[in-house]
Amino acid sequence: MSIFASYVTRIVPLPFDEPHEVTIQKLSGKALQAARQAQIAASMDFVKAIGGAAFGRELAAVGESAALVAEAQADPTRQYDRPTILAKGVKAWTYPEPPSPAQLDDLDEQAADFLFHAILDLTLPNGGKKNSSS
Repeated sequence: MSIFASYVTRIVPLPFDEPHEVTIQKLSGKALQAARQAQIAASMDFVKAIGGAAFGRELAAVGESAALVAEAQADPTRQYDRPTILAKGVKAWTYPEPPSPAQLDDLDEQAADFLFHAILDLTLPNGGKKNSSS
């Protein structure tokens, strides 16, 4: 495997829309960081929309926040903004029109989730765990 993300691609068959396939690319460190930052910004906007820090304190008092944090930690993909991952990782497909931002936004939930996870699996094959060099 190359150290250059753009050289690492995979053709992914769509089991729910045969015979179509999508070519995905491993994300660069910069693209992965952009997806993290976009997710943080979206989370902050959401917290503000539902009442800000005061609501967070109320939720913590109820005890549900620990369960939400545990759920988020159990699924590391929740750290990344799905539209950013799709925009950076989908390179081609067998549909008549080439991938575009509008078409990526038009993907149904099943396809968007499937491709999101396929791109992250290609990018972070160890689930985001650091390799030990001992």
